[in-house]
Amino acid sequence: MVIPDLTVDDQGTALTLGGTRLELHFVGRNHSDNSLVMFLPKEKIVFAVDFLPVQGLPFRAMPDSYIREWFQSIDKTSQLDWNTLIPGHPSRQGPTGTKEDVRALKEYMTDLSNAVRQAAAEGKCFDQAMKEIKLPKYEKWAAYNEFLPGNIERMCFYWRNGWE
Repeated sequence: MVIPDLTVDDQGTALTLGGTRLELHFVGRNHSDNSLVMFLPKEKIVFAVDFLPVQGLPFRAMPDSYIREWFQSIDKTSQLDWNTLIPGHPSRQGPTGTKEDVRALKEYMTDLSNAVRQAAAEGKCFDQAMKEIKLPKYEKWAAYNEFLPGNIERMCFYWRNGWE
């Protein structure tokens, strides 16, 4: 077992590999509690796994996710000076994304959260909300039909249990 000799904190860490600067940024908890964003400043490319799908819904019930902090991670990643996103799981829309795609993901998460918050207030979480909530604005996104019920389920946990 190799013991780590480099840590990444909120300030980030930079490495130079073959003359290329690579910055590692911890942008907070999101899909998991240990996601790093890799940033190539000269090339203006970011690589982010799992929490920034491109024109696709987050995976199933967003396991191990931290909903409120996910929004903060989106904002922190957007603040970096990049043009191209390489996601961990390319979608059928293409292998890369843009800041507009990240903005659209935040909008989806906000729309989902608002719809589920209303359903939770009406006592509809879980099953009823999972059947009734539809977000047609995103129905062309990858995995819409497959993952929307799980996304709703996770947000129901968030809102029904008062995780604010």
